Parts: sequence; C-alpha cells; structure tokens
Amino acid sequence: MAKTILIVDDVGFNIEFETKLIENIIKETGIPMKVDEAHTVEEALKMIDSNDVYDAMIIDMNLPDGSGVEIAKYARQKDPKTRLAALTIYPNEYENERSYFDLFMKKPIMIGPFKQNFLRLLQIG
Repeated sequence: MAKTILIVDDVGFNIEFETKLIENIIKETGIPMKVDEAHTVEEALKMIDSNDVYDAMIIDMNLPDGSGVEIAKYARQKDPKTRLAALTIYPNEYENERSYFDLFMKKPIMIGPFKQNFLRLLQIG
C-alpha cells in the first residue's frame, strides 16, 4: 500500500523540489508513495476532506490565506495518526504550536536534512 503525502506550500518551486526529493527517496527505499499538493489553506482543507487519510503532510507555515497551524488542527481532527511536519524559515516563531506537529523542517530546503527529516516523519529508518 502506497504512503500518501500532502505537500502544502504557496511557492511552486518548493513543491516541485520537495516532490523530486521524495521521488528520489522512493527510488532509494522502494516504498511506494503518492504525493498530492496544495497551495493554500483552503486547497489543503479540501484535499484533506476529499481524500482518505494522509500518512504525512509537509505544511508551509506562512500561506497567503492563513497559517499552516489551521491545516494541522484540521488534519489532526480527521486522523490523529497523520504525521505532520511544519516547514518554516522561522521555527522559533511557532513554539506555541509545536504540539500540533511531529517535527519542524527549516527553510531553505537542504537535500540532506530534508531526506533525514522526511524519513523521520514517516518513521522509516
């Protein structure tokens, strides 16, 4: 059964880059994964509603129509087992929201740390 991943970011390049890194992880691990994308809080909430439960989400914290925290809260209500990562350049600004996330990933996205954190997020290796 493929792992389902939702990437939420308003910057298309970031989504493209993260998707390519995940494709490399798929090749390296042999674990099948399906990646969905959303660019706004509204799109993300619709994706969460219209799909089965996601195994993991990588959520940009600063979106044009709100905060990634809104998405995290909504995802946790649907399924508390969904693994959530916050993606931000300023992780200290979100100290009070840490309880909604399994881990924080720092921008700019660096290949090595992203892969490590992604595998931790999925609880692999």
